[in-house]
Amino acid sequence: MSENTWPDGHRRAMSPNEHERWNAMNWPGTRQLCVLCGEETGRCEEDEMTGEKIDGPLCVGCYEQHSPEDLAQ
Repeated sequence: MSENTWPDGHRRAMSPNEHERWNAMNWPGTRQLCVLCGEETGRCEEDEMTGEKIDGPLCVGCYEQHSPEDLAQ
């Protein structure tokens, strides 16, 4: 997965409002999409939910639908 771009090319903390504006203007921006259903995960690279057998970020719904063995790390 490639890294997302940041405002002015500088990685920094953003307030929720700044983050929402940045995402709206730069789709997919820093939004992360679930590899199974394609919906937004509500997370970013630093706190993504994934596992060894499922390569990529998962939304809460898909994460909860899989057994711990599928998600074992």
